[in-house]
Amino acid sequence: NKRTILFTVISTYALLTMFMIFGNLITGLTEETYEGAMEMHAPQIFVTTLMMMFVCVTASLAFKNLKTKTGRISMLCSPVSTLEKFLVNVLIYVAGALVAYLACAHLADLTRCAALWFFRSESFFVPGPMNFLNCLTTFFALEKIAPSSNATMSIILPLSIVASGGLFLMGSILWPRLSALKTLAAFFCVEIGVLVLGSLITIILGECVVTEYVQKIVKVFGGMEYNYWSIGWYVIQILLFWGLAWFLFKRKDVISLKWWK
Repeated sequence: NKRTILFTVISTYALLTMFMIFGNLITGLTEETYEGAMEMHAPQIFVTTLMMMFVCVTASLAFKNLKTKTGRISMLCSPVSTLEKFLVNVLIYVAGALVAYLACAHLADLTRCAALWFFRSESFFVPGPMNFLNCLTTFFALEKIAPSSNATMSIILPLSIVASGGLFLMGSILWPRLSALKTLAAFFCVEIGVLVLGSLITIILGECVVTEYVQKIVKVFGGMEYNYWSIGWYVIQILLFWGLAWFLFKRKDVISLKWWK
């Protein structure tokens, strides 16, 4: 999949460069507006959000070869263990994707500096290169909104990315063709099912009873307890998605794509 990977990386670099140049044009009119954007950690938030999307897309390409019989023969019949095949795809499409994305982010930032550096003046501020290596551990704007959340946000963000990568990796094994779209569709179907179930429970028990239980749950999971429960929830997702991805990959065969066989 080298052409697909190369196209994805180049497209990501181009998208990051475009947004960084336009972002500098908007926030760099004066040094004060730029400092306001930096105070809200706007560049880090943007880079981290796009990173989650990038990891999901690349993870959905991990087992693209399984969609054809020739690809399944090439992957499943190669003289290496199943664990090695699985780990190689994880290394390239999840771990490697993070490294490639951070490289694209810094290269795009350097391109922004090179493109706008000669236009800097007293009325137009062009900052130097930024460091995005610590974007996952930056507390963004939450340090003002919820200071107590700072201690665990640096753990929650990486866990959420790993969990999302595991979800789309599992989707790539289940649905090698149009994997990202099918995984998103399945995810939204589960969300709709949860909403419908919640509505039925509300109708059966009554709105007052449900509201009372919701208020109790909010009190229990409020404050720092909510962060700890969030960490636990993401750990469960990681174990579930990555475990299912490994199990489903072991069940794959050349003859049939049906995962339940």
